Amino acid sequence: MKTSSRAKVLMLSIGYGRFGGTELGAERLRNWLVDNGFDVVVVASGKSKDIIRVPTFGVWRIFWPFFAYIISLTHVLTKGADIIYARYATYPLFLGAVLSFICNRPLVVSIHGGDIRHGWPFKILINWFLRRADIIVCYDNPGHIEELKKRGFDPVIIPNGVETRLFKPRKIRTSIAKVIYVGGTREIKGFNDAVSLSCNDRFDGVNNLEFHIYGDGSIHSDSLTKFHPKIPHDKMVDALETGQLFILPSYAEGVPGAMLEAMSSGMYVIASDLDFTRKVIDKRFLFNPGDTGRMAELVDAFRTNKKEYFGDQNKKNREVVVNSYSIDLAGEKWKELFKSLLKKD
Repeated sequence: MKTSSRAKVLMLSIGYGRFGGTELGAERLRNWLVDNGFDVVVVASGKSKDIIRVPTFGVWRIFWPFFAYIISLTHVLTKGADIIYARYATYPLFLGAVLSFICNRPLVVSIHGGDIRHGWPFKILINWFLRRADIIVCYDNPGHIEELKKRGFDPVIIPNGVETRLFKPRKIRTSIAKVIYVGGTREIKGFNDAVSLSCNDRFDGVNNLEFHIYGDGSIHSDSLTKFHPKIPHDKMVDALETGQLFILPSYAEGVPGAMLEAMSSGMYVIASDLDFTRKVIDKRFLFNPGDTGRMAELVDAFRTNKKEYFGDQNKKNREVVVNSYSIDLAGEKWKELFKSLLKKD
């Protein structure tokens, strides 16, 4: 391998850009690496001009592995790759291991919550393929790190990176207290709980509060609850309003990128008590997943007693992200990781 020219990384990802932390993280990392001396080719489904698109015909579990294999193998054999990077999903892991074996290239694998939660027989297969990797990367979710170590792996910890220069506090003047949910309609993200919260009797007759729920714009809105379509990432900056309240009612998360972006934007945050959220959010702002009564109490405290109860949480949130979760910090770690593999060859 030539370390004097731009190193070539082949990134395998189910999706790329627009929606979802995994897909958006792939786009963010690819852009940072390209800007910092790497040649990154992404094989993924999506509409971006920056990827080699994998057709799935609406049945990705069948067509993604087939077409991604053909596309990736052809690319490695004709244009070369110094490193194969399988990103945050079981199918890219399987494909990356096969390509690494056939083409004799080092394999870097990211592991995320869905992979961790798989039971038998996928758990056995995932463990077997992980042993084919040269380096396993996990974001800094304590529960996931502990699980990987139980399985005999010693992962490299690299947080998801947030574009802190884009997601930053802005001056927004409004007398309305807004509660913002952006997790889509999946039950695991707490969509039904967010809707139930907005219907809580505690808020009957309240005229200085609005719930903004992003996920399904076809649901009827009223003066209290505003339903919006699922939000693409290029509109997220406008949705995350500085000084307002972001709610994460999820039942499971790895490292929730939208929450970190909200924190970086100077929002107040309340969230489900999960492995990662308790690492960055004080416990008095957390609630048990599904506990809409406690959620309502925290929303009411934000509406009526924000200064006393929340204090300067919004400023601390911004500091946490800037100091530990910026894309520049994460990108530098990825850069050093890839360089370490290049030096071995």
